[in-house]
Amino acid sequence: MNGYHVSRLLFLFLALVPAITFAGNCKVIDVNDGDTFTCFTDENEQVKVRLAEIDAPELNQPYGDRARQALYSLISSEMVRLDVQDTDSYGRTVARVKRVDGLDVNAEQVRAGAAWVYPKHLKDKSLLVVEAEAKNRQVGIWALPASDQIPPWEWRHSGQTDSTPDTQPARQTTFSQTESSGGSFNCSKLKWCGQMSCAEAQYQLSVCGNPNIDGDRDGRPCERQCR
Repeated sequence: MNGYHVSRLLFLFLALVPAITFAGNCKVIDVNDGDTFTCFTDENEQVKVRLAEIDAPELNQPYGDRARQALYSLISSEMVRLDVQDTDSYGRTVARVKRVDGLDVNAEQVRAGAAWVYPKHLKDKSLLVVEAEAKNRQVGIWALPASDQIPPWEWRHSGQTDSTPDTQPARQTTFSQTESSGGSFNCSKLKWCGQMSCAEAQYQLSVCGNPNIDGDRDGRPCERQCR
């Protein structure tokens, strides 16, 4: 095979390989939704990252804003490691993401009930086990009425992305240090265990997706109160 044909084959091969914009460490500067964030690389390049293999609710879907807040609580201002898989049609870097402490961000969103496994792009089958466990514990999206448990890819396909934004109470990004004066439970403020009864803690874990009251991830919040 002469040099011309080798060069031609190399060109065709490279044309078929998806462009990979970056692989390495990245400092998170913004969280766009439950599966997308923006970060700066060590070279000060701004990159928009789409979490691979999962799909979080659209912002105008039920639980959409809470899914964004769940991701915010995991990675806001954190240094993360990107394991890049692809670049999507929107120019976003598609990656598995880990914090410096080793926490798998993609899996954690599924574990918290803040995202579905994305069957069309699934490579890591262990995510299906994580999703089944979240569904069994009825956390996050799995605590919603069945009629609201619409996978995002179906939601987008139905053309509902321009519909009325999610009207469920938005979670605050910081914890309230005082007791809520309201008698009924709600998700307008995330609380510490010491601020709640067992019943309210169970509500905040299963409905609000409060990620910081179940440290051992066994599905039981505030274990001193909920013995």
